[in-house]
Amino acid sequence: MKSVAKELNANRVTVKKKKLWKRMISCWELYLLLLPGIVLTIVYKYIPMYGVQIAFRDYSPVLGFSGSPWVGLKWFQKFFSNYKSWDMIRNTVLLSLYTILWTFPIPIILSLIMNKKIVIVIR
Repeated sequence: MKSVAKELNANRVTVKKKKLWKRMISCWELYLLLLPGIVLTIVYKYIPMYGVQIAFRDYSPVLGFSGSPWVGLKWFQKFFSNYKSWDMIRNTVLLSLYTILWTFPIPIILSLIMNKKIVIVIR
């Protein structure tokens, strides 16, 4: 066994890897194709996250994000202390489940049924 391992190590060729920047420059066209997707992700996914802080501020459009006073979890406490909050959460979850039900399997089932009828008509 040791002789086989030594033989394999003797036949191994070492390949010097290029640095990351050199590899990127050699394939700059591919990275250019990635650029629009990266820019759109930043613009539509990460920049809007700045607005999440409205939930933790006593927001006033006149004062803006940075001028409005920070209130922490005040609005969350107010929401969850309301007697209707759990009804609202339940309704939201049910509406989401119904939306998933009607937007995913139902159209597929309908298209399969229509396809079956079309095949029958063609024959």
